[in-house]
Amino acid sequence: MTTHTQPKPAGTPTWVDLMTPDIEAARSFYQTIFGWEYDIGAPEYGGYTNARVGGRVAAGLGGPMPGAPPAPYAWSLYFATNDIEADVARAVELGAKLHVPPMRVAPFGSMAVLEDPTGAPFGFWQAGEHIGSQVNDEPGAAAWYELYSPNAAQARDFYCALLGATADPMPGGPEYYVFKHGEQMLCAVMQTDPSWGAFPPQWITYFGVADADATVAAVTANGGKALSAIEPTPFGRMAALADPAGAQFKIVEV
Repeated sequence: MTTHTQPKPAGTPTWVDLMTPDIEAARSFYQTIFGWEYDIGAPEYGGYTNARVGGRVAAGLGGPMPGAPPAPYAWSLYFATNDIEADVARAVELGAKLHVPPMRVAPFGSMAVLEDPTGAPFGFWQAGEHIGSQVNDEPGAAAWYELYSPNAAQARDFYCALLGATADPMPGGPEYYVFKHGEQMLCAVMQTDPSWGAFPPQWITYFGVADADATVAAVTANGGKALSAIEPTPFGRMAALADPAGAQFKIVEV
């Protein structure tokens, strides 16, 4: 288990949240799957919900905002920043598209949403009272983040420049790079394959679970889908899943 009481260093993953068409249904589903408890936001914040694991904030859930452009129902990854205006400008210089300009979510912090040069959405979060996730690497909390990109090398170069990171290739298998600050592993990018069919560029969050078999069974019993079999890996047993609205995520036994 990793806990956080201060904002994370700039350029590191700091927050994940879900865009979903039915936030009440999503709360019920993920509470069943991960045992989450919720802090439900005021109406002026659209009922945006913070999910807690063991009393610590772990992830967010939100529904479409009135007047906002259509967005895919998906989990999104946000990187920490100490200067959101400068980092957004830098991302655009490096080839990103800006979808949501930096906006203050007082008193919690500031956010922005972009699309990387290979087509995957991502965000920035500059902490105010909300520091991002307070817990990682335990059941119900985010444990890893992977970008699935049709051009892994281009994505590698973009995020290395943007995040001040290095990228170590993983030998064997598909093209795969692990982003690092020094020896700290942050996240990774994997090359997608046309044989996968229609698979849009996207960041996928891995959530920790205590029992992969029980979690997959709960997902399918509550309207979600198993997108892969449970696979043994050196990092834990893993599976790819989707919630009832189609948002994809993965699990890993921790």
